[in-house]
Amino acid sequence: MLTVKNISIAASIVLITAIGTSGIYEWLTEKTLNPSAIFFLSLGIGFLFQAMTWGEIDGKQEGEKDEREKYITLLSSKISYFVLLIMMILILFISEGVTAMNDLENIPLVIVIGLAWITLPITEFIVSKKYRHRLNEKIE
Repeated sequence: MLTVKNISIAASIVLITAIGTSGIYEWLTEKTLNPSAIFFLSLGIGFLFQAMTWGEIDGKQEGEKDEREKYITLLSSKISYFVLLIMMILILFISEGVTAMNDLENIPLVIVIGLAWITLPITEFIVSKKYRHRLNEKIE
């Protein structure tokens, strides 16, 4: 009997293969990159790694995770945040072909990078305030 993990991995591989093949075919024949192919290929790769890591498409619920799994999630979240931020900055400068900030013309991407830059500190601030508030309530 196939497990949910094996089915999820197989379905993800089929999805990646189908969308990847279609996107490559369109790129080779029409010389265009299809944004939806890139998006859905990324989605398929994300599902594949989610299934390989946790064995479930939606991951484990918070109450079901042990300390090791919580640590893995926390550490990988922080690492992926910084990797994504660096990749966004590199894509901005490579796609614009400039080295000076004043020469950038892709203002929406600059705004997204700015928002990404402040997301972690703001989120940590809000979560720490809630945590400290709950801790103070327990002490009193």
